[in-house]
Amino acid sequence: MVGAVEWSPSGGPLKYRLLTVACSALLPVLAPARAGVDNLALLGHNEVNRNHLMDVEISGDRAFVCNGLGSGLELYDISDPGNPNRTWTGGPDCWRARAYGDSVLFMFCRLDGTVRVGITGTPASRGNYNPPGNREALEGGALVGDTLYAAAHQNGIYFIDCSSPTTVTKVGAISLAPTAAAWNVEARDSFLFVANGRHGLAVIGLAGAPRRIVDLALPGLANDIVLDGAVAAISLGAGGFATVDVSDPYAPVLLDVAETGGSCWGLGITGHLVVSGSWRVLELFDISDPANIRPAGWDNSQTWAHGADIRADSLVAIADWRGMSCYRVGPDPGPDIDVCPEYVDFGAVSSAVETTVTVRNTGASALVVGSVTTPGGIDVDPASFTISAGDSLSVEVSAAGTGRVSSNIVFNCNDPFYPQYRVEVHKNNSAFPQYGSLAPDFTLLGSDGRSHTLSDYRGRVVYLMFGASW
Repeated sequence: MVGAVEWSPSGGPLKYRLLTVACSALLPVLAPARAGVDNLALLGHNEVNRNHLMDVEISGDRAFVCNGLGSGLELYDISDPGNPNRTWTGGPDCWRARAYGDSVLFMFCRLDGTVRVGITGTPASRGNYNPPGNREALEGGALVGDTLYAAAHQNGIYFIDCSSPTTVTKVGAISLAPTAAAWNVEARDSFLFVANGRHGLAVIGLAGAPRRIVDLALPGLANDIVLDGAVAAISLGAGGFATVDVSDPYAPVLLDVAETGGSCWGLGITGHLVVSGSWRVLELFDISDPANIRPAGWDNSQTWAHGADIRADSLVAIADWRGMSCYRVGPDPGPDIDVCPEYVDFGAVSSAVETTVTVRNTGASALVVGSVTTPGGIDVDPASFTISAGDSLSVEVSAAGTGRVSSNIVFNCNDPFYPQYRVEVHKNNSAFPQYGSLAPDFTLLGSDGRSHTLSDYRGRVVYLMFGASW
């Protein structure tokens, strides 16, 4: 994320627009309040990096993970899902990947268009189309015959000829202007269904001259789409995800919208099961009755779930910004600890303050917390306990004293994956501004070429707008 200050002429409203200052920390996202067994068993995790892992595509015993800011395409051997092993990296930074069988995969890249990759054996480029200017990202796409229909965001859909075994060539395009924000594409019969960002679903007919047929507004930012026969499941960012009846492409009908535990960006599907990478939560939904989306599972194993895919045998792979993980649909056979919230900030403490966290056992056998380790000034009661499968316990957390705390509460337990489960806790922490206190001062370069310091505008309204470089 980047930043600069933009301010109006004298007498007008003041605006700060962050455009060039790097952001070094992420605000924590609290876990959703859920009950019962999570129904997704964590099998293995490979924390190979902490980077921009965005999408995953399963092909047989291989998982192709897209790294949007680092090592490009990453290949993992998932023949032993308890030990996913990264075996290869290469190519340009990419947002999304789409495999067709076990021989070809398309990368949709941050700045390098699309790359066709042969995946029989070691991955190798089989041609790419890189739009002129090298600043144009292709976000996703669908292959129909020898033509790849690629989402080119504000520029609509590009038609890319892939009939040559060594080259790919743009042969046409269709604009979605003035409402273009194409993120991904699915194809059915002679129609394209486009997840068109804030504009919802766009339908394009391919018979004869390609043409835009209809748009359907959706309650969120449409950014990924998968098909279950004549039903489209569309991720909506903070809006969750929706099911849409596309049996009549000329009149698509919104059927249902499901709330997700975090921003829903990437979807995978097998049968009627949809898996969603919802930021801090991996979630599973049953859309066998598409007018009534039913939650079918979730896991909150401290993961930054972004992209997800599910294999026909119910093996799930996720890209979680730290590496990748494998899950199996079904409950964890052992204990599985989950604490909500995962972040406690008491703010300013002058005497004593109390709150509670909920400790849940989302596994299939008893969770035993033998002890809880706390920093000075923080107490937890009870400090040892047992929770039966699918049950939960409210635990009191108290803060006292004037000393600063910026540390972790550690639940020492018999969860095989998280024997020391950490909950971040803060008290009297000057690193975090307190409600009602003065904002920390800062100086940024303005679009007028001058430096502006926040304190110089004290008493006036300051508007901060956060954005990203892409």
